[in-house]
Amino acid sequence: MSDDSDSPEAERSEVERSDLECFEALPDDTVQAIGSTESAIRKIIRENQETTNVVKYIRFTNVPPTLADKFSLRGTRQMFDRSTRYMIIKLLTGAHETASRGLGGAVQYEITNMGLRQSIRPLGSKTIQGVFCRKQADEAYGLRQPVPGRNPEWPTVVVEIGVSESYRKLWADAEWWLTNSRGDVNLVIIVSVSRKTPNIKFETVALDPTVNSLRHQRPRYVPKIRQTITVSRNANNPNSITIRPPVALTIGFEELFCRQLVPPEHNIDLSPYELGEISTDVWGEQGF
Repeated sequence: MSDDSDSPEAERSEVERSDLECFEALPDDTVQAIGSTESAIRKIIRENQETTNVVKYIRFTNVPPTLADKFSLRGTRQMFDRSTRYMIIKLLTGAHETASRGLGGAVQYEITNMGLRQSIRPLGSKTIQGVFCRKQADEAYGLRQPVPGRNPEWPTVVVEIGVSESYRKLWADAEWWLTNSRGDVNLVIIVSVSRKTPNIKFETVALDPTVNSLRHQRPRYVPKIRQTITVSRNANNPNSITIRPPVALTIGFEELFCRQLVPPEHNIDLSPYELGEISTDVWGEQGF
């Protein structure tokens, strides 16, 4: 006889907890507002876009589902919970977009060099429906051809970018992708940019494979950091970039393509040099 932790209700509770954390793990400077009309939402967003140069969050309450279903605005990312009518809007900045495009371009370059451009769909910020909530990533990659037993709507690899003050939110976002997809999302890359100093942390997060090692056990979705790489620059010496540890950021071939590699195919390894170049471009946007 299995205990309660193996029940469908327990799995549902696990997803609900992940959803709740996404809406609670917001930085202290998050704007709180009522979003009962489209004009009210747009007004609040416009006011905050004009007064911020960092990634910022707005948490709207009382958002009608019919409004959320059609709402779209450039320069933002969204998450919506139909049951609570809560909506999170993430306001983007030049530094955010530079990090997103730099990382995305580096990944796409490696895919193309292997001759596998036709195997991957760059999804960008496509809205994905989870169990209860729907969400946009900063970057995402999906398969062009479905894999048996896998939901084709979910990306295989996702990127989430924010400032260091919102790290808890970034971690909650990573957990949301891994939990809601029930493991169909294989990897989440977190990019945490400091707003005060030239310092960027790159992390890869995947499900802990040891948690589900017991047979006949209901899968549990426990995220685990696999890599953490910090790129920083001496404020007094723009040419002095430090990367710790000085290793490549790795996206496993199987994680991205959902199949075993066939040599000369290989993992996607973003070298320390590439991470340094991405970081330098971001700092340029920040004015460091």
